[in-house]
Amino acid sequence: MSWDIIHQRGAKSCPGTSSTLKNVNTRNKQIITAVVHGSMNAKAAAHHFNVSERWVKELVRRYAFEGEAAYEPRSKRPKTSPNQTPDLIRNRITTLREELTTKGLDAGAETIQSHLEAEGLHPPAKSTIHRILRQNNHVTDQPQKRPRSSFIRFESALPNEMWQSDFTHWALADGSDTEILDFIDDHSRFLISIHAYRTVTGRFVTKQFMDACEEHGRPQSSLTDNGLVFTTRFTGKTNGDGPAKNQFEKLLQQWDIKQINGSPSHPQTQGKIERFHRTLKLWLNAQPRAGTVAQLNKQLKEFQHVYNMERPHKGAGRKPPSVRYTALPKAVPLPLPQDEARIRTDTVDKDGKLTLRYAGQLRHLGMGRTYSGIPVRMIVEDRDVTVINRKTGEIIRYFKIDPSKDYQKANSSLNR
Repeated sequence: MSWDIIHQRGAKSCPGTSSTLKNVNTRNKQIITAVVHGSMNAKAAAHHFNVSERWVKELVRRYAFEGEAAYEPRSKRPKTSPNQTPDLIRNRITTLREELTTKGLDAGAETIQSHLEAEGLHPPAKSTIHRILRQNNHVTDQPQKRPRSSFIRFESALPNEMWQSDFTHWALADGSDTEILDFIDDHSRFLISIHAYRTVTGRFVTKQFMDACEEHGRPQSSLTDNGLVFTTRFTGKTNGDGPAKNQFEKLLQQWDIKQINGSPSHPQTQGKIERFHRTLKLWLNAQPRAGTVAQLNKQLKEFQHVYNMERPHKGAGRKPPSVRYTALPKAVPLPLPQDEARIRTDTVDKDGKLTLRYAGQLRHLGMGRTYSGIPVRMIVEDRDVTVINRKTGEIIRYFKIDPSKDYQKANSSLNR
């Protein structure tokens, strides 16, 4: 509570509200008595009571018009609040929070703001929505969380330029495990395909990918982790023509779809699909637990419609992903170089650089001093260079060679 006395120079607040009010009342009465009935002028009273001269004159003025009512402290709160959020909007904000949470959907300030706009209401700022939710005990501040502004994000420029894929686990009503395989579009977050299996196998990955391509067109590239259903590059298996490939890898190569695999033990590379799984499980937790894989797939079909067509997505400009997925022409696969990749081993020098001969010239690849002394393997496919730590097998840098330059910077679109 804010009273006039709080703003007096040198005034101290008391622990209890009632004692504070009493002290304020007494102090005001003493000041007025000293000036009106005593011999002090405003300047002397201000010095004696350690307040401003202006405050002394204000008390005397109030006493002249109000009598002893001038002793009482009064709130500084304005009589009217023309900018206060209307009760209709405040009530709808809290109701939306409860409705979205019950359905297992995101219910943050930005999402609520989008729903208010869709309902034809004039929403307040996101900070105001968050404050209203906090005032009604709908959110708990988490100051330990990393601020979103600190994250560096990459996004494909066109739909179908890159599909991210992964699978996650989900338990049925009897506690038995299932695995849910999904593909999402990197540009729009559109859920391309989702299906549950008892166990995801390479055959299921290939079949689901082919069906998705039949419905939505072939992507230009595929981003996955290093699971065996996606790649066999770390198994050490070979055939007469080089490293052995699984069924999914062979299909991508046949269709000229560029295959990109993230760094081992580094899920941030597939950040969008990891975040998607959180959204998926939040929604599934709000539904009755499926008893069979067939029932789970029925729920996933419903979720796919809600996620693509109804749910506003921050990454899609607070529109449903379907809006962004259909807003631009889709990217298509580009012819991939048919030459076998050449492999070169090296050690990062003390300046954090590697050297590589390309187009008859020696190029310097900027790895960063952090990697000085690390033995690496460079896989060179035309202009694309993948740098792998020979000790751990981790992909630590990607480069796209610029033939016009000597020094090459790491490709920020892939080092995510």
